[in-house]
Amino acid sequence: MTFKLDPKMTLGYVQLRVQSLEKQKEFYQMLGFHVIKESNSEVIFGAGSTEPILILTTTEDAVPRPTRTTGLFHFAILVPSREDLAHVIGNLLEIGAPISGAGDHLYSEAFYLSDPEGNGIEIYRDLPRSEWLIEPNGQVNTATEPIDFKGIMALYKPERSWKGFPDGTILGHMHLNVTNLDDATSHFYLKALGLDLMTNFMDSAFFMSAGGYHHHIATNIWQGVGAPLPPENAIGLMGYSLKLSSKDELNKLKENLLTFNVSFSEDEGKIIVKDLNKSDMIFYA
Repeated sequence: MTFKLDPKMTLGYVQLRVQSLEKQKEFYQMLGFHVIKESNSEVIFGAGSTEPILILTTTEDAVPRPTRTTGLFHFAILVPSREDLAHVIGNLLEIGAPISGAGDHLYSEAFYLSDPEGNGIEIYRDLPRSEWLIEPNGQVNTATEPIDFKGIMALYKPERSWKGFPDGTILGHMHLNVTNLDDATSHFYLKALGLDLMTNFMDSAFFMSAGGYHHHIATNIWQGVGAPLPPENAIGLMGYSLKLSSKDELNKLKENLLTFNVSFSEDEGKIIVKDLNKSDMIFYA
C-alpha cells in the first residue's frame, strides 16, 4: 500500500534567518504578529494565538541571499474567513504596508508583500472546498485571476478594533524556489514524505499536500533550472514545522523515510529532515 502523509497534518511555524532582528521585529509587529518570547538573537511570534507561527533568528555571520538562488519564495498566512481577510488587508492599507500584489487562485484569495530583507509573504483566505475546481485526475485547477478587491473591501469594518491577526490564523503553506522539478523532487516529496501532487503548474511548479488540501508545500523553478543553493549562512528560510495528528502517524513517516533512504535525525520525539534546499522540516505530533 502506497504511503500517504497524515491527512490531518497541519503546518506549525516558519523560521527565518535575518540580519537586522530589531528592524524585522518592528515590521512583523506592524503586520499584526505579536511577540511571544524574545532574546538578543531570536524573536518568536504568534498570530491570533499563543502558538508560535514565525521565528526570527539572527546570527553574526548572516549574509544576504544571492539572487537567482533557491530558498523561500513565500510563506503563507491563512486567515479563517473573507471577513477576516478584509479586516487584515484593510488595516494594512491604512498604515501603508507594502502590499505588492494580489490574485484570485480559484481556491483562494491572496495578497502579497515582502519584508525588509526580501522574504516573501502571502496573506490569504480559502474558498470552501465545494467551490474548488477539481480535474478528472483529482488535481486542483488553479490560475492567477484579478482579485475581487471591491467585494473583499466591502466587508471591511473600520470600527472593528485592530488587535493583529484574528483567532484561528495559521501557517497555511510554504512555497519554495528549488533547483529542479525532477525525479529527485518526486522521490523526496511524493514518495518519501507521502505528499500528493495536487497541481503541476505549467511544468514549472509542483503544488503538493496531505489530505486533499490545494497545497501545503509548493516548489517552483522560477529562479531558473539549476539555480544553486545559497550559502548556509544566507538570510531567509531556516526551516518549518509540520504537526501530525498522532505518534503513530509520526512512526509511519519514519518507517517510510527509511524505506526510501531519506536521512533524518530525531530530537525529543521530533523527526528532522533536510529538504532539497537543505532547510529543516521538523515533524512532530
